[in-house]
Amino acid sequence: MSNIFKITCPRCKKIFDAGSAFNAHIESTKKEEAKKAEKEAEKKFKSQLESKDKEIEKIRKEEAKKAEKEAEKKFKSQLESKDKEIEKIRKEEEEKAKIGAAKDLEKKYLKKIQEKDEALEKSKKAQEITEKRLSERTKEMNEIMENRKVELQGEIQEERLQDYLKKLFPEDDIEEIKKGAKGGDCIQTINYKGKQNVAKIYFESKDTKTFNEQWANKLLKDMKAKGISNGIIVVSPSCMPPDLDQQKSYVERHGNVITIIPLLKPIIHAIVNRVRSILIMKSRENKDHEIPEIMKKCWQNLNSPKFMLPLREMVSEIKIMQDHLEKDRTSFDLSISRKEKTIKNIKQGLHDMVTSFITNVDRDIFPPNILIAQDKNKKLNDRLD
Repeated sequence: MSNIFKITCPRCKKIFDAGSAFNAHIESTKKEEAKKAEKEAEKKFKSQLESKDKEIEKIRKEEAKKAEKEAEKKFKSQLESKDKEIEKIRKEEEEKAKIGAAKDLEKKYLKKIQEKDEALEKSKKAQEITEKRLSERTKEMNEIMENRKVELQGEIQEERLQDYLKKLFPEDDIEEIKKGAKGGDCIQTINYKGKQNVAKIYFESKDTKTFNEQWANKLLKDMKAKGISNGIIVVSPSCMPPDLDQQKSYVERHGNVITIIPLLKPIIHAIVNRVRSILIMKSRENKDHEIPEIMKKCWQNLNSPKFMLPLREMVSEIKIMQDHLEKDRTSFDLSISRKEKTIKNIKQGLHDMVTSFITNVDRDIFPPNILIAQDKNKKLNDRLD
């Protein structure tokens, strides 16, 4: 046993015999070295892992901080955006509130204005109605006053005429026709040398600015209704008919049975006295002539108003109809002349149109009989040119 080779391990100082023990020791040492190396590697790896973990944690923390900052920044931006949006909404709401308040105020103001306008319109309309009624009333009053003035002037003229007739012919009866009754103004019944109702004169007075020919026609009808053969129309001096003869100072109508005179005393005196004298003379002639009774009746009838006045009226109507016929004839002749002139102008226009084509375009463009009119039987009529 003492001859066995001994080996001391330089590391652990353990003594081994040469041979298997050494190999086993080496193997064990390797394993331990391997384990130690493994532990060292593990420790180093763990250290590296820890270092990596720290680095990762650091990075994670940094990323987290960065993410937090980004999130904070984003959230802050969102908050600012929200704040801006809220501010915008608030401003919009305030603006809407202001607009709403303004609109409400405007509506109230407009309503007040409308109420004032309506009140003003009603007041204006009431004033217009009042003014219109006042104007109409004033117009009515003016018309009434004017009519009353005219009536008063007419009454004054009538009374002046009646008073003057009574003064001129005291033996005659001057009968006033009542106001509103149909007819003229007064009737003068002639009384001569104790004889009553020898004849009558019908008077009509007018106080206007313009003469109307219908007055004579109306007086003739009134005379016919009363059976009076003579009438006199008394008018204002400025209202005499246009055919007045200045030397005679009177105008006669309907075969001299109606005389038109101005309201001038000397002329009234002269004309009424003249008509009165003629009527008295006719009455005396009719009574003085001794003629057969039948002839006397015929003569009286021929000279009576009932015969003479309708005759005068018919003659007057014939004259009026002749005037109308003459006007119609003149109008017809004028119409014919205008139509002939129109036909002549149309003919000339057609001739000029066709001639312009023949001259400027082609002579054979129209048939040779283009300007020849034909009747229903296809016969040639007069050439238009």
